[in-house]
Amino acid sequence: MSFFRFMGGSILTAALAAWMACSPAAIEAADHRDAPTVDGLPEGDITDVYAFLDSNDPSKVVLVMNVNPFTVPGSNPGYRYSSEFLYQFKIDNTGDAVEDLVIPVQFVGNGVPQTVQVFGPSRPAATGARTVRPSGPPTISGSTGQVLKDATGQVEVFTGLRDDPFVFDVSQFFRILNGSQDVFRAVTSPALGALRGRPVRSDGTSGVDTFGGFNVSTIAVELPKAMLRGTTSKINVWATVSRPAVEINGPGPAVGSSLLLQFERMGQQAFNTVFGTTATKDAINNTVPADDIANYSSLVPDTLTTMDNDGTGNTIAGRLAVLNAVGVTSLPNGAPLLLPATFVNTNKNLLRVALLPDVLRLDLDLPPGGQAIGQFGLQNGRRLDDDAVDIALRLVRQLADVKFPNGSGLPGSGPLTGRAALDCSVLPQCPDRRVLIVLQGTDFIKTDATVPDVTTTGNDRPFMTAFPFLATPHPLPGDTGTVGFPVQQ
Repeated sequence: MSFFRFMGGSILTAALAAWMACSPAAIEAADHRDAPTVDGLPEGDITDVYAFLDSNDPSKVVLVMNVNPFTVPGSNPGYRYSSEFLYQFKIDNTGDAVEDLVIPVQFVGNGVPQTVQVFGPSRPAATGARTVRPSGPPTISGSTGQVLKDATGQVEVFTGLRDDPFVFDVSQFFRILNGSQDVFRAVTSPALGALRGRPVRSDGTSGVDTFGGFNVSTIAVELPKAMLRGTTSKINVWATVSRPAVEINGPGPAVGSSLLLQFERMGQQAFNTVFGTTATKDAINNTVPADDIANYSSLVPDTLTTMDNDGTGNTIAGRLAVLNAVGVTSLPNGAPLLLPATFVNTNKNLLRVALLPDVLRLDLDLPPGGQAIGQFGLQNGRRLDDDAVDIALRLVRQLADVKFPNGSGLPGSGPLTGRAALDCSVLPQCPDRRVLIVLQGTDFIKTDATVPDVTTTGNDRPFMTAFPFLATPHPLPGDTGTVGFPVQQ
């Protein structure tokens, strides 16, 4: 169900108004090593998925998945795709979170370069987590490391090394989770006292991009958006990686099977990293978006509304009062608010609607510059330079229900009866450290002057202006363009 249908146009209007107010007029982290199984299968570990309209030709859409997280430039020649895996873009154009179209990609050979074969877009032979290799001639076939086109010139593909476009201070994220730090930037709060964090540097930044200086292996496809359009202009996009199943025939040896089983998938940024538990991370990767609401709604907290849900003034306005008292709604101590103080919501499931099913939601009829805040998800599709981390941090800090200490008088300190809330029943430690992760609404990688603009990430290398759009890879150390490691702002 779309954000629009569930909530009505008022949500879109308010969200876009907030985005326009906070952006200049010009307008895990992702899932790097997100689960036990994929940690040992880097060629199949999807770091990020992107879906956006070509800014040079709005009749075309670009789909990107990246694998091989933390690719070290010093070993560039050694990274490749698995010839055993099947990589797929999946597109739902009817709104039921079941793929209507697939773009399978497979690789031949184990050296570098490899041969890439791209099929589709076409109707899947089977939907869900079980599939088989595509049959028939590929739409495109050729060497990795270059832009290839189909016979019509309308479909393009690039596979090869690129700079990792994801930007996040994930090192500090883990420090906050383990309790050795409290927030991304050190601050003395008028309400909570001194909170441990990174110091401000002379250039007005304090974060460190954990992914700066690293490459990834990219699979990028550009094609006419008319090939993907369905009953409406809105499509859902996600990516999967599957590997051969092995069948045991009686007591004899294992026999290779033509059946492929999905072991990795990704849609929106960081869902598995942030909301998945030790028990669910592999399960999320093995299951399908159509089952997400039934399977994983319990992982997402309730959304605050305009109605007090615990007798303590625990509303959207009440949360704003808490954030103001902590002193994190203006720079240099925190990011500006993303949603206005007048934001209206009457549905406690709003965050679940935005996060589940775990797919990117893209409106093909919005302009290529599109809004950073989406109509029915965290953002409209996902562009390479959308500050996806800050968007998520700022939305969650304003909207996620939090249980504060009994008797504190804080909005949210009432009984938990009927509430699904993050646990901050002890201040300022917060048993659920994710409360502190979102508190400032940014990881401060960008300069303070650019923090309000969620349409730029502050990536360590400039993006290309034509397909495949991702920045060129970091070169072998000693070559032109070598940077120090880790990259410091």
